[in-house]
Amino acid sequence: MPTEARRAEFAQKALDCYAHAHATVRRWRTAHPADDVAECDIVDLITDLLLLARLRGHDPATIVSKAERHVYAETGHQYGP
Repeated sequence: MPTEARRAEFAQKALDCYAHAHATVRRWRTAHPADDVAECDIVDLITDLLLLARLRGHDPATIVSKAERHVYAETGHQYGP
């Protein structure tokens, strides 16, 4: 199983391809000026993936819930309320 850092590299590649395909203009500032990842780009990619899932017969809310559980299990850090 790839490390967290390696998986983040895969995600960065996916995000780069997505941004390039959509000629993304960053609308929101990143948390840190040195970051090359804008939160809006991540949100847009996740939104489109959830739309794809819905069109393929999957429940987007279930996918988000499972992803949150995976992040918690893999990092030990729980996000959200």
